[in-house]
Amino acid sequence: MKTYILRTAAALTILLSLQSCEDAINLDPISDIGADGFYSNTQEVNLAVIGIYNSLHLKQLDEWVVTELRSDNTQLSFDNSQNANVPYRQLDRFVSNPLNEFTASYWRASYKTIGLSNNVLANLDAVTDAELGLQYEGEARFLRAHSMFNLVRLYGGIFIVTEPIAPQEARNLERKSIEEAYAVIIEDLEFAYNNLPESYGSDQIGRATKWAAGVELGKALLTQKTAASTTRAEIVLRDVVQMSGGRLLPNYEDVFDTNNEYNDEIFFAVRYQSGLVGLGSPFANLFAPLQSENNVVFGGGDEFNIPTGDFETLYSSNDPRADVNLAFSWVDSRNNVNMERFVTKYNGNFNNVDDAPNDWVISRYADAILLLAEAINENNGAPTPEAIGYLNDVRNRANQGDIPDAQVDSFFDFKLALEEERRKEFAFENHRWFDLLRTNRAVTVMNNHFATDFQYNDPDQPFFNTPPIQPFQTLLPIPQYEIDLNPSVAQNVGY
Repeated sequence: MKTYILRTAAALTILLSLQSCEDAINLDPISDIGADGFYSNTQEVNLAVIGIYNSLHLKQLDEWVVTELRSDNTQLSFDNSQNANVPYRQLDRFVSNPLNEFTASYWRASYKTIGLSNNVLANLDAVTDAELGLQYEGEARFLRAHSMFNLVRLYGGIFIVTEPIAPQEARNLERKSIEEAYAVIIEDLEFAYNNLPESYGSDQIGRATKWAAGVELGKALLTQKTAASTTRAEIVLRDVVQMSGGRLLPNYEDVFDTNNEYNDEIFFAVRYQSGLVGLGSPFANLFAPLQSENNVVFGGGDEFNIPTGDFETLYSSNDPRADVNLAFSWVDSRNNVNMERFVTKYNGNFNNVDDAPNDWVISRYADAILLLAEAINENNGAPTPEAIGYLNDVRNRANQGDIPDAQVDSFFDFKLALEEERRKEFAFENHRWFDLLRTNRAVTVMNNHFATDFQYNDPDQPFFNTPPIQPFQTLLPIPQYEIDLNPSVAQNVGY
């Protein structure tokens, strides 16, 4: 894991053209130059904005550990000993503690992105073009809000940092309430939604657009769960769906084709590029079966993030999403069939370990229309033909036909139908845990998962058994190093 972190950190010294890594240039890290020697003109501010995008690699590296692994979508392999991969297993079984390395590393990476965003926002005076200045401000605020939104959902009350601060000042920060965090998040996303361009030229693909901000804003408003925020969410998401020009691609597999990245369905993605430029994706190797050598992906795998047993029956036989998202077996060099589930969604063609080309999609059109369907259902207290139609659009793309009326004839039935469809559609994209939190279903779903999945109730391996979780466990503990720096920082209840 330290190797992945170092390689990704090294990538932060490469400020690349988001259209092609062939145009990447090597620069000293901004932190080595110093703020006083940088941000002196529009070009340098632009490079600093690109640096924020690059920082997402550090955050994305561990995001699946604190989201997907804590959901009923995936689990840690139970083939190894009680003492193997303990930090992963703690999160999988909801027995994490303030010293867990992933709880800490994701927190640090998120604040790295926030800090870089604040540096840009504090130096926009160097941008002489007013339109570009609004764009850079919108990008920085979108990326800051994206990090804060994930933090508040995972940790609860957080430090709200909206400008560069000195280390001593940082040590004296106090956590703010969830409500205060959402006020900043939504203000940032509203600004980005109202000021970012609707699209960019071909040499700027990968930068956040108005529509990327709109999807994130709609999701944040739905998560906030007030009558006003849900009403606003429907307005914003309807605008995204009707005006963005986004669409469902005819074939699900084409959405994730590495030769078709940033297609008409994708609003925002964390970009990766193979070729030993320090920007390759490690997820193919992280998720491939252990000891698979080169039979699944180049260099074999670590067997993390294993699809749970539920996925054996989740998809119907004619659903194309199954083959894109996971496999149930692999063939070794002796033609032996190994019956092991593993994620395949991020398996591109590459010739160096941890160097896959696959982008990690953050938001896409399917997400927008299903969120709009959710907002309509919430605002009306019952599903409407329009909302059911959006659900059916996603189902029909996957050859599933329209959902039977009996399955969506009430407010709650429709919520459950959306929940199941989102699980199938966004498998292993780090949506599932956040979806369960947003709908207040996390405790119920996870306790059912632990009660029915034999991996957590195996009499031969009792140290892996998992009792029902309590609501406080849906939040992660605040990293211990933050409390060591400032003992007055309140730890989350239960930790």
